[in-house]
Amino acid sequence: MRAEVYEDGDRDLVFVLGWTNKPEYTNIRWLIDHLTDAGYRVHAVEIPRVVSDFDAEYLDPVAAYVADLGEYRFLGHSTGGLIGAFLDEPAPTTRVYLSPWWGFNEGLTGPLLSLLMRIPTRRTIVPAPFTGDMLGDLARPDQVEDLPDGIAPTFLREGKRAQERLPPFDPEAGVFYTPQDPIGSGPAISERTPEANAVVYEGGHDLFNSSAREAHLETLLAAVGDGVDALR
Repeated sequence: MRAEVYEDGDRDLVFVLGWTNKPEYTNIRWLIDHLTDAGYRVHAVEIPRVVSDFDAEYLDPVAAYVADLGEYRFLGHSTGGLIGAFLDEPAPTTRVYLSPWWGFNEGLTGPLLSLLMRIPTRRTIVPAPFTGDMLGDLARPDQVEDLPDGIAPTFLREGKRAQERLPPFDPEAGVFYTPQDPIGSGPAISERTPEANAVVYEGGHDLFNSSAREAHLETLLAAVGDGVDALR
């Protein structure tokens, strides 16, 4: 785990990035800059691409990091949103998810994948069927060129196990997602998220890589600041 701190504000916001994302990517930095301009000290957390224990390698390091902050707000994208669903000691002041990875995309399911997930290897032997247009129509070369060719079975196994034991939905959380999510599972998000807590957009998996981002930026900043009441 790596955390980069962007210190233009005095309120702590922990932004746990999705799988393979880095805070240096152009469009992620676009969002970070808007968050710092809004008065937040942004802790952008890059997570490992390969793990074999969700708790030990994802959840525990993030939980230890936020414990040192005391009061904080949380923003989590994709796998970062899966991790953030388990944070409760201490719980964030506000909790906002961007396309949280709460289920597998239908393109990443089936008996073959179930078999591959049983292989106890951290080698990236599962083909990664991701393309730049899945991220969003504004996806930049710095991110697209860094997309991995493969996924480790242990990462998929641990993600599945975490999804199967998700805690109850936080009624104060806000969720931004597209029902046609080409990487995560829009149906899994909609099944778990009350309508009043959801902001739906048309675009790819990454709101910050989508041309819909400008239309939802003000709402996103309001949700980070004030919680779900900003969505109602």
